[in-house]
Amino acid sequence: MHHQSLRLLALLFIALVVLQSLLGGAVFATIVGWTPHAIGHYYAQKSLHGLLETLLPHTLFIAIALMGTLHFLGFISTISEKQKERWIHLLFGLFILDQSAPVFINLGIDFFAYVKLSAFVGFEGALAGVSYVLFRHTLGKGLIIPK
Repeated sequence: MHHQSLRLLALLFIALVVLQSLLGGAVFATIVGWTPHAIGHYYAQKSLHGLLETLLPHTLFIAIALMGTLHFLGFISTISEKQKERWIHLLFGLFILDQSAPVFINLGIDFFAYVKLSAFVGFEGALAGVSYVLFRHTLGKGLIIPK
């Protein structure tokens, strides 16, 4: 595959991840809310079955998005291996906290409403940071769209 094709695929993938993040944030704000109290109330009233119905598809999609994003990150040379490792640990750590916090909220541990809010915002911010690194690298090489 030509470098131009890879650049185009990288940009399209970045656009998909950014769009998903924006839509995910809007849906979260609309349905759940942005305060720890609203988050705690929302997840406390869910059944464990209801939580799993939501968490399992999210886990699948986000894991696929992370694997794609982090593979693109692995191919670039504008940041060090140590920086790549930090991004990977940060994203997966925040992802695990974000996905597990609702279960703890549902079990009555109210502190996890703060964890959920912090992890959600942190994960989306870290994903935006990685997307920026990828976007900057892709455009820095000069994007040529194949015909």
